Amino acid sequence: MSSRPKLPEIDLVRAIAIIAVVLIHGTSGATQLPLGSGSQAFFFILNKASLFTVPLFIWISGTVLFYTYYDRWEPGMSRVFWTKRLRRILVPYVLWSLFYYLYNQFMFHGNIQFDIIYFIKLLISGNASYHLYYMVIIVQFYLLFPVLITTVRRSTWLRKSLIPLGIGIQAGAYAFHHMVHPLPEYASLFVSYSALFAFGAFMGIHYAAIVAWSERYKHFIWSIMCLAGATFVGMLLLHQYGLAAIGNVWFELALLVYAMAMPLCCIRWSLARLANESKRRSVLSALGAASFGIYLIHPALLTLWDRLTPTQGQLWIYDLHTAASILIGLLGSWLLVQLYAANKKGSA
Repeated sequence: MSSRPKLPEIDLVRAIAIIAVVLIHGTSGATQLPLGSGSQAFFFILNKASLFTVPLFIWISGTVLFYTYYDRWEPGMSRVFWTKRLRRILVPYVLWSLFYYLYNQFMFHGNIQFDIIYFIKLLISGNASYHLYYMVIIVQFYLLFPVLITTVRRSTWLRKSLIPLGIGIQAGAYAFHHMVHPLPEYASLFVSYSALFAFGAFMGIHYAAIVAWSERYKHFIWSIMCLAGATFVGMLLLHQYGLAAIGNVWFELALLVYAMAMPLCCIRWSLARLANESKRRSVLSALGAASFGIYLIHPALLTLWDRLTPTQGQLWIYDLHTAASILIGLLGSWLLVQLYAANKKGSA
Protein backbone atom coordinates (compact mmCIF):
# COMPACT_ATOMS: atom_id res chain seq x y z
CA MET A 1 0.00 0.00 0.00
CA SER A 2 1.40 3.41 -0.97
CA SER A 3 2.35 5.93 1.69
CA ARG A 4 0.15 8.90 2.34
CA PRO A 5 1.47 12.31 1.20
CA LYS A 6 3.84 14.12 3.54
CA LEU A 7 2.56 16.92 5.77
CA PRO A 8 4.86 19.95 5.34
CA GLU A 9 2.65 21.95 7.72
CA ILE A 10 3.82 19.76 10.61
CA ASP A 11 7.29 21.31 10.45
CA LEU A 12 5.72 24.74 10.90
CA VAL A 13 3.79 23.44 13.91
CA ARG A 14 7.06 22.06 15.29
CA ALA A 15 8.57 25.53 14.84
CA ILE A 16 5.79 27.08 16.93
CA ALA A 17 6.28 24.42 19.60
CA ILE A 18 10.07 24.80 19.84
CA ILE A 19 9.80 28.59 20.02
CA ALA A 20 7.42 28.13 22.95
CA VAL A 21 9.87 25.71 24.63
CA VAL A 22 12.66 28.29 24.46
CA LEU A 23 10.30 31.03 25.66
CA ILE A 24 9.48 28.98 28.77
CA HIS A 25 13.08 28.21 29.62
CA GLY A 26 14.41 31.62 28.59
CA THR A 27 11.92 33.51 30.79
CA SER A 28 11.92 31.17 33.81
CA GLY A 29 14.34 33.32 35.80
CA ALA A 30 12.43 36.52 35.01
CA THR A 31 9.22 35.08 36.50
CA GLN A 32 11.01 35.35 39.87
CA LEU A 33 11.42 39.12 39.60
CA PRO A 34 9.73 41.24 42.31
CA LEU A 35 5.95 40.97 42.23
CA GLY A 36 4.25 44.13 41.07
CA SER A 37 6.91 45.00 38.50
CA GLY A 38 5.84 45.25 34.89
CA SER A 39 8.76 43.05 33.84
CA GLN A 40 7.71 40.22 36.12
CA ALA A 41 4.10 40.35 34.93
CA PHE A 42 5.10 40.43 31.25
CA PHE A 43 7.53 37.52 31.43
CA PHE A 44 5.20 35.56 33.71
CA ILE A 45 2.37 35.86 31.16
CA LEU A 46 4.72 34.94 28.29
CA ASN A 47 6.05 31.95 30.24
CA LYS A 48 2.68 30.54 31.26
CA ALA A 49 1.00 31.20 27.91
CA SER A 50 3.69 28.98 26.32
CA LEU A 51 2.84 25.93 28.45
CA PHE A 52 0.90 24.42 25.55
CA THR A 53 4.19 23.32 24.02
CA VAL A 54 4.75 19.84 25.53
CA PRO A 55 1.12 18.83 24.86
CA LEU A 56 1.58 20.14 21.30
CA PHE A 57 4.70 18.02 20.76
CA ILE A 58 2.86 14.98 22.16
CA TRP A 59 -0.01 15.68 19.76
CA ILE A 60 2.45 15.93 16.86
CA SER A 61 3.87 12.51 17.77
CA GLY A 62 0.43 10.91 17.88
CA THR A 63 -0.60 12.53 14.61
CA VAL A 64 2.55 11.64 12.69
CA LEU A 65 2.66 8.04 13.96
CA PHE A 66 -0.95 7.22 13.13
CA TYR A 67 -0.93 9.20 9.88
CA THR A 68 2.20 7.37 8.74
CA TYR A 69 1.34 3.83 9.80
CA TYR A 70 -2.42 3.45 10.10
CA ASP A 71 -3.22 2.39 6.51
CA ARG A 72 -0.31 -0.04 6.22
CA TRP A 73 0.22 -1.36 9.74
CA GLU A 74 0.68 -5.07 10.39
CA PRO A 75 1.45 -6.54 13.84
CA GLY A 76 4.61 -8.08 12.40
CA MET A 77 6.01 -4.55 11.93
CA SER A 78 6.34 -4.06 15.70
CA ARG A 79 9.96 -5.19 16.04
CA VAL A 80 11.15 -3.04 13.14
CA PHE A 81 9.20 -0.07 14.48
CA TRP A 82 10.63 -0.41 17.99
CA THR A 83 14.16 -0.87 16.68
CA LYS A 84 13.96 2.14 14.37
CA ARG A 85 12.14 4.56 16.65
CA LEU A 86 13.77 3.67 19.95
CA ARG A 87 17.25 3.74 18.44
CA ARG A 88 16.49 7.19 17.07
CA ILE A 89 15.38 8.45 20.49
CA LEU A 90 17.11 6.25 23.09
CA VAL A 91 20.68 6.71 21.90
CA PRO A 92 20.45 10.54 21.88
CA TYR A 93 18.61 10.42 25.19
CA VAL A 94 21.31 8.41 26.97
CA LEU A 95 24.14 10.47 25.47
CA TRP A 96 22.53 13.82 26.27
CA SER A 97 21.55 12.67 29.76
CA LEU A 98 25.19 11.80 30.36
CA PHE A 99 26.27 15.15 28.94
CA TYR A 100 23.91 17.14 31.18
CA TYR A 101 24.71 15.01 34.24
CA LEU A 102 28.37 15.96 33.87
CA TYR A 103 27.88 19.47 32.43
CA ASN A 104 25.52 20.67 35.16
CA GLN A 105 27.85 19.39 37.88
CA PHE A 106 30.70 21.38 36.39
CA MET A 107 28.65 24.53 35.76
CA PHE A 108 26.95 24.64 39.17
CA HIS A 109 29.52 22.98 41.46
CA GLY A 110 32.84 23.28 39.66
CA ASN A 111 33.66 19.57 39.84
CA ILE A 112 32.53 16.31 38.27
CA GLN A 113 31.71 12.99 39.91
CA PHE A 114 30.12 9.92 38.37
CA ASP A 115 27.76 7.65 40.29
CA ILE A 116 26.43 4.94 37.98
CA ILE A 117 23.46 4.06 40.22
CA TYR A 118 22.42 7.71 40.51
CA PHE A 119 22.85 8.20 36.76
CA ILE A 120 20.60 5.20 36.03
CA LYS A 121 17.95 6.71 38.31
CA LEU A 122 18.24 9.97 36.36
CA LEU A 123 17.79 8.06 33.10
CA ILE A 124 14.66 6.31 34.32
CA SER A 125 13.08 9.52 35.64
CA GLY A 126 14.27 11.90 32.92
CA ASN A 127 15.81 14.20 35.53
CA ALA A 128 19.35 14.54 34.20
CA SER A 129 18.18 17.96 33.00
CA TYR A 130 14.92 19.85 33.41
CA HIS A 131 13.84 19.26 29.81
CA LEU A 132 14.61 15.56 29.34
CA TYR A 133 11.44 14.21 30.99
CA TYR A 134 9.75 14.75 27.62
CA MET A 135 11.89 12.03 26.05
CA VAL A 136 10.87 9.56 28.76
CA ILE A 137 7.23 10.26 27.87
CA ILE A 138 7.88 9.77 24.16
CA VAL A 139 9.68 6.46 24.78
CA GLN A 140 6.60 5.23 26.67
CA PHE A 141 4.31 6.13 23.77
CA TYR A 142 6.68 4.43 21.31
CA LEU A 143 6.63 1.27 23.42
CA LEU A 144 2.82 1.33 23.53
CA PHE A 145 2.25 2.34 19.92
CA PRO A 146 2.23 -1.13 18.24
CA VAL A 147 -0.37 -2.38 20.72
CA LEU A 148 -2.42 0.80 20.40
CA ILE A 149 -2.52 0.92 16.61
CA THR A 150 -3.21 -2.82 16.30
CA THR A 151 -6.12 -2.55 18.73
CA VAL A 152 -7.50 0.62 17.13
CA ARG A 153 -7.43 -0.93 13.65
CA ARG A 154 -9.42 -3.93 14.91
CA SER A 155 -12.01 -2.02 16.93
CA THR A 156 -14.39 0.45 15.29
CA TRP A 157 -15.69 1.50 18.71
CA LEU A 158 -12.21 2.25 20.01
CA ARG A 159 -11.32 4.13 16.86
CA LYS A 160 -14.36 6.39 17.27
CA SER A 161 -13.80 6.83 21.02
CA LEU A 162 -10.09 7.70 21.00
CA ILE A 163 -10.47 11.29 22.20
CA PRO A 164 -12.91 10.71 25.10
CA LEU A 165 -10.92 7.64 26.17
CA GLY A 166 -7.68 9.63 26.15
CA ILE A 167 -9.30 12.40 28.20
CA GLY A 168 -10.78 9.81 30.57
CA ILE A 169 -7.42 8.09 31.16
CA GLN A 170 -5.70 11.42 31.79
CA ALA A 171 -8.48 12.59 34.13
CA GLY A 172 -8.44 9.25 35.98
CA ALA A 173 -4.67 9.39 36.45
CA TYR A 174 -4.93 12.98 37.70
CA ALA A 175 -7.67 12.05 40.17
CA PHE A 176 -5.74 9.03 41.45
CA HIS A 177 -2.52 11.03 41.79
CA HIS A 178 -4.12 13.91 43.68
CA MET A 179 -6.89 12.20 45.61
CA VAL A 180 -5.79 8.60 46.26
CA HIS A 181 -2.03 8.17 46.17
CA PRO A 182 0.75 10.14 44.44
CA LEU A 183 2.12 8.40 41.37
CA PRO A 184 5.94 8.34 41.23
CA GLU A 185 7.33 10.69 38.55
CA TYR A 186 3.77 11.62 37.58
CA ALA A 187 4.90 14.39 35.20
CA SER A 188 6.95 11.84 33.24
CA LEU A 189 4.19 9.24 32.85
CA PHE A 190 2.37 8.84 29.54
CA VAL A 191 -1.02 9.00 31.32
CA SER A 192 -0.32 12.69 32.03
CA TYR A 193 -0.61 13.37 28.29
CA SER A 194 -2.90 10.60 27.04
CA ALA A 195 -5.58 13.10 25.94
CA LEU A 196 -3.22 14.86 23.54
CA PHE A 197 -1.71 11.67 22.16
CA ALA A 198 -5.20 10.21 21.62
CA PHE A 199 -6.28 13.42 19.88
CA GLY A 200 -3.19 13.17 17.68
CA ALA A 201 -3.97 9.52 16.90
CA PHE A 202 -7.52 10.43 15.91
CA MET A 203 -6.20 13.31 13.79
CA GLY A 204 -3.67 11.02 12.10
CA ILE A 205 -6.41 8.57 11.10
CA HIS A 206 -8.89 11.21 9.87
CA TYR A 207 -6.46 13.97 8.93
CA ALA A 208 -8.12 15.44 5.84
CA ALA A 209 -11.60 15.34 7.36
CA ILE A 210 -10.51 17.10 10.57
CA VAL A 211 -8.55 19.74 8.65
CA ALA A 212 -11.68 20.47 6.61
CA TRP A 213 -13.78 20.58 9.81
CA SER A 214 -11.32 22.96 11.47
CA GLU A 215 -11.52 25.28 8.47
CA ARG A 216 -15.31 25.35 8.72
CA TYR A 217 -15.24 26.16 12.44
CA LYS A 218 -11.95 28.06 12.59
CA HIS A 219 -13.41 31.16 14.28
CA PHE A 220 -15.01 29.06 17.00
CA ILE A 221 -11.81 27.05 17.56
CA TRP A 222 -9.65 30.17 17.74
CA SER A 223 -12.11 31.71 20.20
CA ILE A 224 -11.99 28.61 22.42
CA MET A 225 -8.19 28.56 22.31
CA CYS A 226 -7.88 32.25 23.21
CA LEU A 227 -10.53 32.06 25.92
CA ALA A 228 -9.04 28.94 27.53
CA GLY A 229 -5.50 30.35 27.32
CA ALA A 230 -6.55 33.68 28.80
CA THR A 231 -8.46 31.89 31.56
CA PHE A 232 -5.48 29.69 32.40
CA VAL A 233 -3.00 32.56 32.53
CA GLY A 234 -5.51 34.83 34.29
CA MET A 235 -6.08 32.30 37.06
CA LEU A 236 -2.32 31.92 37.50
CA LEU A 237 -1.99 35.71 37.82
CA LEU A 238 -4.78 35.86 40.41
CA HIS A 239 -3.12 33.03 42.34
CA GLN A 240 0.29 34.70 42.13
CA TYR A 241 -1.00 37.96 43.59
CA GLY A 242 -3.07 36.16 46.23
CA LEU A 243 -6.32 37.56 44.88
CA ALA A 244 -8.17 34.25 44.58
CA ALA A 245 -8.01 30.72 45.96
CA ILE A 246 -8.53 28.42 42.97
CA GLY A 247 -8.44 24.64 43.11
CA ASN A 248 -5.76 22.93 41.03
CA VAL A 249 -8.35 21.03 39.00
CA TRP A 250 -9.46 24.30 37.36
CA PHE A 251 -5.92 25.04 36.20
CA GLU A 252 -5.67 21.53 34.75
CA LEU A 253 -9.02 21.84 32.99
CA ALA A 254 -8.23 25.23 31.46
CA LEU A 255 -4.80 24.02 30.31
CA LEU A 256 -6.33 20.88 28.79
CA VAL A 257 -8.88 22.88 26.74
CA TYR A 258 -6.15 25.35 25.74
CA ALA A 259 -3.81 22.53 24.70
CA MET A 260 -6.55 20.61 22.83
CA ALA A 261 -7.55 23.67 20.78
CA MET A 262 -3.99 24.81 20.06
CA PRO A 263 -3.06 22.06 17.51
CA LEU A 264 -6.01 22.88 15.26
CA CYS A 265 -5.17 26.59 15.40
CA CYS A 266 -1.52 25.83 14.61
CA ILE A 267 -2.48 23.61 11.67
CA ARG A 268 -4.77 26.27 10.22
CA TRP A 269 -2.08 28.92 10.66
CA SER A 270 0.58 26.67 9.11
CA LEU A 271 -1.56 25.79 6.10
CA ALA A 272 -2.16 29.49 5.50
CA ARG A 273 1.62 30.10 5.54
CA LEU A 274 2.19 27.22 3.11
CA ALA A 275 -0.29 28.74 0.68
CA ASN A 276 2.11 31.63 0.15
CA GLU A 277 5.73 31.30 -0.95
CA SER A 278 7.79 33.44 1.42
CA LYS A 279 11.16 33.61 3.13
CA ARG A 280 9.44 33.41 6.51
CA ARG A 281 7.76 30.15 5.58
CA SER A 282 11.07 28.62 4.53
CA VAL A 283 12.74 29.79 7.74
CA LEU A 284 9.96 28.35 9.90
CA SER A 285 10.04 25.04 8.03
CA ALA A 286 13.79 24.78 8.56
CA LEU A 287 13.38 25.73 12.21
CA GLY A 288 10.77 23.02 12.69
CA ALA A 289 12.97 20.44 10.99
CA ALA A 290 15.77 21.34 13.43
CA SER A 291 13.51 21.39 16.49
CA PHE A 292 14.78 18.13 18.02
CA GLY A 293 18.37 19.34 18.00
CA ILE A 294 17.38 22.76 19.35
CA TYR A 295 15.43 21.04 22.12
CA LEU A 296 18.48 18.98 23.11
CA ILE A 297 21.06 21.79 23.01
CA HIS A 298 19.36 24.98 24.22
CA PRO A 299 19.51 24.35 28.02
CA ALA A 300 23.31 24.10 27.84
CA LEU A 301 23.51 27.51 26.13
CA LEU A 302 21.03 29.06 28.58
CA THR A 303 23.01 27.76 31.56
CA LEU A 304 26.20 29.22 30.09
CA TRP A 305 24.51 32.57 29.36
CA ASP A 306 23.01 32.76 32.84
CA ARG A 307 26.50 32.88 34.31
CA LEU A 308 26.33 36.54 33.26
CA THR A 309 22.94 37.21 34.91
CA PRO A 310 22.75 40.84 36.12
CA THR A 311 21.25 41.81 39.47
CA GLN A 312 17.48 42.07 39.59
CA GLY A 313 17.81 45.62 40.90
CA GLN A 314 18.61 46.78 37.36
CA LEU A 315 15.34 45.68 35.77
CA TRP A 316 15.95 47.13 32.31
CA ILE A 317 19.28 45.30 32.07
CA TYR A 318 17.64 42.12 33.37
CA ASP A 319 14.93 42.54 30.70
CA LEU A 320 17.59 42.75 27.99
CA HIS A 321 19.33 39.72 29.47
CA THR A 322 16.08 37.73 29.35
CA ALA A 323 15.39 38.77 25.75
CA ALA A 324 18.94 37.74 24.86
CA SER A 325 18.36 34.38 26.61
CA ILE A 326 15.48 33.66 24.26
CA LEU A 327 17.47 34.63 21.16
CA ILE A 328 20.59 32.75 22.24
CA GLY A 329 18.58 29.69 23.22
CA LEU A 330 16.76 29.59 19.89
CA LEU A 331 19.18 30.98 17.30
CA GLY A 332 22.37 29.80 19.00
CA SER A 333 21.05 26.25 19.26
CA TRP A 334 19.81 26.37 15.68
CA LEU A 335 23.25 27.48 14.47
CA LEU A 336 24.90 24.59 16.31
CA VAL A 337 22.40 22.14 14.80
CA GLN A 338 23.16 23.49 11.31
CA LEU A 339 26.92 23.27 11.89
CA TYR A 340 26.56 19.67 13.10
CA ALA A 341 24.41 18.77 10.07
CA ALA A 342 26.87 20.41 7.68
CA ASN A 343 29.82 18.62 9.29
CA LYS A 344 27.99 15.29 9.21
CA LYS A 345 27.09 15.80 5.56
CA GLY A 346 30.65 16.77 4.71
CA SER A 347 32.14 13.70 6.38
CA ALA A 348 29.63 11.29 4.80
